[in-house]
Amino acid sequence: MEQPHRVRLFDEWARGYDQSVKKAGEFPFDGYERVLDEIARAAGAHTGMTVLDLGVGTGNLAARFAALECDLWGMDFSSEMLAKARERLPRAVLVQADLLRPWPNELARRFDRIVSAYVLHEFDLATQVHLLCRLAEGHLSPGGMIVIGDVAFSTTVERERAHGEWEDLWDEDEHYWAADEAAEACEIAGLHVTYTQVSRCGGVFVMEPLRTGHRAG
Repeated sequence: MEQPHRVRLFDEWARGYDQSVKKAGEFPFDGYERVLDEIARAAGAHTGMTVLDLGVGTGNLAARFAALECDLWGMDFSSEMLAKARERLPRAVLVQADLLRPWPNELARRFDRIVSAYVLHEFDLATQVHLLCRLAEGHLSPGGMIVIGDVAFSTTVERERAHGEWEDLWDEDEHYWAADEAAEACEIAGLHVTYTQVSRCGGVFVMEPLRTGHRAG
């Protein structure tokens, strides 16, 4: 991923992001609001719980946790996305940072919930698993969980079928999830995974460290 190019892309997208993700029935955001609702439901967050939103964007997911009066944190590499989020979430701690690079000191802490929506498909499976293990080991509180909503399918077969259906809209540079292969890779790395298919192309993963411990992928 050419990072400066991606930053510019998301900075430019910030103005129209909320409109583009709410086009009902269109790939890749079919069921977008329902996916965000399921992330919030699966997280089981409550007042005072610390929540970190990875790739907070304009704050669509984070707003659900703000409404629950969580101790809300967010990070994004786009300054324009963060500007939108700050308008919407004045009480949240919002930090500009890159997921795959060293994080600033203010994020050197642990969270009860780490959540994300429509972000991790930017990375291949090995990078996704490595990042998830890093989060679990270094940033997740005991008893905490990671909840990820994204462009996802229940199996590799379903993903391939979707590829054929939406070939004209499919971004070959992105890495849409297949829950069967993701769960297997995460379990090997030490993360227990449950998956819920929410829409035709959107699903939610709940990830928790295995009791026996885990190793980085």
